[in-house]
Amino acid sequence: MKEVIPGIYQLPLPFPLEGPEHINSYLVQGDSGHLLIDTGWNTDESLDSLKKQLAEGGINLEDISQIVITHIHPDHYGLTGRLKQLSQAKIFLHYLEKDLIETRYIKMGGLLEQLDHWLRINGVITEELPQLQTASLKMAEFVAYILPDIILRGGETISTGLFSFQVIWTPGHSPGHICLYEPAQKILISGDHILPTTTPNVGLHPQSTENPLGDYLKSINAIKELDVKLVLPGHETPFTGLKSRINELIERHKRRNSEILQIIRAKPETPYQISIEIASMSGASDAGWQKLAPIDKRLAVLETIAHLESMRAEGKVSKLRRNNTTYYQPHD
Repeated sequence: MKEVIPGIYQLPLPFPLEGPEHINSYLVQGDSGHLLIDTGWNTDESLDSLKKQLAEGGINLEDISQIVITHIHPDHYGLTGRLKQLSQAKIFLHYLEKDLIETRYIKMGGLLEQLDHWLRINGVITEELPQLQTASLKMAEFVAYILPDIILRGGETISTGLFSFQVIWTPGHSPGHICLYEPAQKILISGDHILPTTTPNVGLHPQSTENPLGDYLKSINAIKELDVKLVLPGHETPFTGLKSRINELIERHKRRNSEILQIIRAKPETPYQISIEIASMSGASDAGWQKLAPIDKRLAVLETIAHLESMRAEGKVSKLRRNNTTYYQPHD
């Protein structure tokens, strides 16, 4: 447990699958109970790590009275159900995230059917479809789901008595993603909205908004207006220079749009075809499409659709249907 400023601690928790080295949970001290932000995966290893780090600071799970979840991806939400039983803390979650819990983690059949249809009409070939459709099923094993006690919409204040956080709705990476801003300390707890080196995945899929990349760019520009000295992200390490990092993210998405426009200049292509060409553009030996895991292929296709639909909203591309398959081309 690392103290990032007096009273706020970073708790890195382990990943059970391939991916980042850890997920960051944050403990914020209070005068009559502490606040925990994000909980990690539902594994014994993660729970033991959390308990051990808290104990180093003389804190028990029962001392936690509030738990805020930035979004319901398994690495941020997975352990919440078990922690609720152990601490009796109040769970805070945005209403758009709450509405996804049942279809994503309890009754998944309908979502799988929607994904099959979505991937199919966006060009994924029959041979790859089953693997991409079910690529994230294993992650549901690492979620002890629970509904929130308190629903958020953005604009609320969550206080510990020592710190007061403003809830900021930041859709894009997930529809109900939130960040927490402490204006007195000028600290932003950013979840997966803004990371120091990684570009957060923003994909268009059956559970996203109609234009998630447009939402994402709008929400990071809103965050850019805040007076922030230190960002506490969901992965990697705390960092400074928020405005310059946001500018980098905006430029990265502009470059990807330019790459996509270049690919479809010659002829209309499906998001799946475009994703394959993007994967081979870097020239790195391990960057080819066939080297990617199924989950990474799916994320790539969904991210490509998000870019295409964002550009369609701007009037830069148009789409057409052929044989129940969607193609995109530059807008005349």
